Amino acid sequence: MGNSMRKYVMNEKKNGYSKQTQNVYNNRIKNYPTRALRDLTLLAEKLAEKQQAQIFNEETLTPLVRSIFSFRTKQQIDEKEAQERRTRILQLCYTILDEIGTLENALDLAPDIMNILTMGGLHETLPTITELKAICLKGFSKQQ
Repeated sequence: MGNSMRKYVMNEKKNGYSKQTQNVYNNRIKNYPTRALRDLTLLAEKLAEKQQAQIFNEETLTPLVRSIFSFRTKQQIDEKEAQERRTRILQLCYTILDEIGTLENALDLAPDIMNILTMGGLHETLPTITELKAICLKGFSKQQ
């Protein structure tokens, strides 16, 4: 994103921009990130681990994830927009957690903990919860 687009995004009331310029920028705001996300998906699928580790890491992803999934906003929003935001974020959370918490992923990332949870007879209403527990426990143990 260029400096002029950055200024536009930062200008909450969009003062000083014609309708035509606003339309152009709003289209770019939608199209550029969508294209960039597709490009990032390709990189995540095709790059070697060493290169992925330089791109997809806590330092680069944490601010993005926090910004996407945090309900709190610095802008004042009305109750209707707050409800729309809440609904969108909850749906994204569900989708992302469901993608992360597949049985195959849990078995690949945390086979030892999955074995313990399975042998322990841990049953959850949603199977994804068990897999997410295994992944979280394994990730937590790597932090220690």
